[in-house]
Amino acid sequence: MPGLTNEATGTATSCAVEEIFDLVNATLTLRETGEVLLADGTEQNTYVSNTPLGVHKPIVEFISLDEMIGGDTTVIRVYYRLAQGGGWLLTDYQSYTGINGGLANSVTVIAVDLLPNRFGIRVTLTQTAGGMRQYLWKYFGDQ
Repeated sequence: MPGLTNEATGTATSCAVEEIFDLVNATLTLRETGEVLLADGTEQNTYVSNTPLGVHKPIVEFISLDEMIGGDTTVIRVYYRLAQGGGWLLTDYQSYTGINGGLANSVTVIAVDLLPNRFGIRVTLTQTAGGMRQYLWKYFGDQ
């Protein structure tokens, strides 16, 4: 009776599969999108992935608060959809007030860390007080 061999480790086939896997992962590219949003006093989308194909792996969205002055208040919200066809569920809420959003040490940009999700993600901005400002935003991720 022939002996059993473990094909999963140390064979030429498994090494070739690992090399192909590494090459495929190396060719995945980072997607970037963004623009300038003119606040209008309503909750406005900066980034939305409504129905991603498979698991969506967002990384970060940067939002510049550089245009904010005294008397301005801006709210950033992050929503995730946890089921197909489900509603948006609020997962993060941050309010920024005053010059540069009240950020210290000459910082003018916030980084909104985003998590993998299969059913959708949405980042919004609402300017709730002050003059309507422009907000530069940039998203980086796989979709």
